Amino acid sequence: MNLKSNVFWQVSLSNGETFYENKGIFVLIPGELSPWKRLLNYIVEHKVEITSLSLFTKDGRTFNLPSAGKNPKFAPFALAEKPIDYIFNRYLAREHDVVDMKVVKTEATDWFAVIEAIYPTYKLQLWVDENNTRNSWVLVVRT
Repeated sequence: MNLKSNVFWQVSLSNGETFYENKGIFVLIPGELSPWKRLLNYIVEHKVEITSLSLFTKDGRTFNLPSAGKNPKFAPFALAEKPIDYIFNRYLAREHDVVDMKVVKTEATDWFAVIEAIYPTYKLQLWVDENNTRNSWVLVVRT
C-alpha cells in the first residue's frame, strides 16, 4: 500500500495568516515534529486560534469544514454554530488474516486524512482517502 500523502491541511488563523501543510515553514522534516504539531506550537507561541481548517490535494480539490471566523466566505456558515476547536489526523486501516484464532498477517488497506470541527456536544469529521482523493466521507460523532 502506498502511504504517500496526497491530501494536506490548510489552516487560517485569527491573526489573518494562512498556512499549508508541506509548504513554507510547515514542510515535512524527517526526524522532526510533524507539520501539524509544529503548527500547534506556533498557535500557542503566537496566542492565536484556528478560524478555518480544510484539506486540499495537489490536483485542486478542496474539502472544507465550517469556519469559526466572523465573516466566513460561504454565507450559510455566517449564522451557523461555530466550532470551538479543530483537529487533524491521519489514520491507517488494517485488515487481519486470522488462522486458528491467531493473527497471521496484517495488511494496510486504507489511508485517510481526517479533519474535525469540535463543538460542545459533538464533532464533525471529514475523511478523505489518501489513495483515491475522489472518495470522502463525513461523520458526526457525539461527545
